[in-house]
Amino acid sequence: MASRPGLLTDWPWTPLGSFKYLVVVPLVIDSIYSYATMRDIDRLLIVAVMVGRIVHSQIWISFARYQTAKGTKRIVNKSVEFDQVDRERTWDDQVIFNTLIIYLTKVYVIGSNTVPFWRLDGVVQVALLHAGPVEFIYYWFHRALHHHFLYSRYHSHHHSSIVTEPITCTYIYITSIYNS
Repeated sequence: MASRPGLLTDWPWTPLGSFKYLVVVPLVIDSIYSYATMRDIDRLLIVAVMVGRIVHSQIWISFARYQTAKGTKRIVNKSVEFDQVDRERTWDDQVIFNTLIIYLTKVYVIGSNTVPFWRLDGVVQVALLHAGPVEFIYYWFHRALHHHFLYSRYHSHHHSSIVTEPITCTYIYITSIYNS
């Protein structure tokens, strides 16, 4: 847990609890409507990728917990504690956030229609954007989070998991401090 939670330590949809996916319902409705009326597949693909990411992550989480429970290939000779499972239950908030950002960019940013997701040139453009500026910013942002001021307010929560799982690195970077 963060020893001194900072400003904006919760996602805006934290009060919704288990109903946090209601945040993306307008996007789903809009993507279905835009596909039905204009054959715009981009928005529908963004929602499909979100669902795919959630299913993919859940499969790996289940597999990792099975391997940990079986106990033959543990990195640390401990089992996952309930506190860690509770802390990491918000792993999908990042998926919701990324979906909202990508969707709003696709709808409202001029020139974003030049990146078609279904063609190879669009995939290459997105991969280069991710490998270039996004990874660069991510690296330096993560380094900054290890400064004492930011670490104690935001990032220490990320390092509190002893038994690593696939979601340990992604469930929290800045926000969503576990409140029991």
